[in-house]
Amino acid sequence: MKQRLCIGIQERNAAWDAVLNQLGVWYEEVNYNLELHREYSVIILNKKPGKAQSSALKSFAQKNGSLLEVADNLVFLEKEHTRSSQRDTLINYDREGFISHISHVDVHTNVRLHRNGELLEGLVHLPDEDYSNIAFLGVDVAELLQTTGYRRKRFFSRNGEHPDEIVSKVSKHELAEVLKAILKELHFRRSLPFIEKWTSPTTKPVFCFRIDSDFGDKESMDDLYATIRKYQKSATWFLHVEAHEDWLSHLKTYENQEIALHGYEHGTSDSFKKVNRNIQTGKKRLEKANIDLSGFCAPYGIWNTALEKSLKNSGFEYTSEFTFCYDGLPLRPVDDQLPVQVPIHPICTGSLNRRKYSIEDMKGYFEDVLLNKLSRFEPALFYHHPLQPGLSVIDHLLELTDIHEFENLTFGEFAGFWKERERFTFEAYLDDGKVTIEKSSDPDKLIQVSINHSEFDLVSTSEDIINLTKTTKLKFSKPYLPQPEEVHEMRKRDLNLLKTSLIDWKNRGRL
Repeated sequence: MKQRLCIGIQERNAAWDAVLNQLGVWYEEVNYNLELHREYSVIILNKKPGKAQSSALKSFAQKNGSLLEVADNLVFLEKEHTRSSQRDTLINYDREGFISHISHVDVHTNVRLHRNGELLEGLVHLPDEDYSNIAFLGVDVAELLQTTGYRRKRFFSRNGEHPDEIVSKVSKHELAEVLKAILKELHFRRSLPFIEKWTSPTTKPVFCFRIDSDFGDKESMDDLYATIRKYQKSATWFLHVEAHEDWLSHLKTYENQEIALHGYEHGTSDSFKKVNRNIQTGKKRLEKANIDLSGFCAPYGIWNTALEKSLKNSGFEYTSEFTFCYDGLPLRPVDDQLPVQVPIHPICTGSLNRRKYSIEDMKGYFEDVLLNKLSRFEPALFYHHPLQPGLSVIDHLLELTDIHEFENLTFGEFAGFWKERERFTFEAYLDDGKVTIEKSSDPDKLIQVSINHSEFDLVSTSEDIINLTKTTKLKFSKPYLPQPEEVHEMRKRDLNLLKTSLIDWKNRGRL
């Protein structure tokens, strides 16, 4: 009998739609009139079910159904087995289990922790005994992925001098990865494959390179462009328009490059009027120079209410602020008037220069970040400023993306692919050890099929039947992660971080 590989969710809302669409799974709100164990591979309880629904869920669990209980929405787990706790960071001490690729998560909120749980200090719990197909996650991940607070954080470096940047307080990529790892584990405990949309238009992981042109002169911009074209790469140039206003036509000679907006002036403000004027003035100057653009990133990466209001119905296809999200996959804000966020790794050569890195140490840092992303087949998005040191570091990074065969896209191309990915729909079924793909809206898309945590298959939706024993496996490798004591050191609040933040605030341009 065919098993639907569809994830059921107790209540659909914009935040959960955003995270499940980011993961690229087939999901729908639970229909309790159906035979649950055949219709749903996993059910997510993001809202407390009623009495009749709870009874149906208990029958579902007795028939080997898998469930994820989120925060206080408990049916099987007794609330007294958990405790409420205000936490900033939760560390993963288990480096062998199904979330071994995640060293820690930053949450900065009140969470619920399982008293006997060991994964992320009890944030995640899956029992080994009765009801082993029922998992607990002590925070509403979807809500956290939409938060907008930020703070200065350190990023792990093997040389011990951890660079820092002001970024989203919440480590949204890691939290989404935790959710996905739990969902995968719950599928595998039912001997079901986990099906998700692939994150690239080809079999290669995506590489994008962003230039924030802050005050760059023609010589520094041309030198950077020459390095990019040495490797036949396409980058996205986010222009500080005021700095190049007299020679915008020169930038149009750059071949196979995308131009986007960084603002007319390089400054930030809490005033909607000032922020909106800065965006609109920049757009008008570029339009006057006959430069088409579809993307924006804010000066200093600062996301605030004034920027959010300015970006609504702005016409931009995408934006990229690391105080909203960094690293990981594009994320759709719950307000559908806002563009999709395309996150980057927020450390640049300037960040490393402040920590007195040598050029060779800079090369080593970015190589480690790139290879860690490659170990998980994740998109790798980096950025640079023309006037900052380390052009040879960028040369080395671009060479590595050739060696490791990344798929080079501009930010606009990646955002365009991501919108196609969001629109693409499919249904998947398991029948007699074979996966069938039905009702695919696009026959040329790739899907990722996993039967364990260590490897996966990439399959075209044009293949109606997938024999799980006869497909080529792509294997994850183990990323180099900070040890728990190193995470403690990185997340320690001290005078050095406070001093850096104060200097940064003082030197920040104002509109």
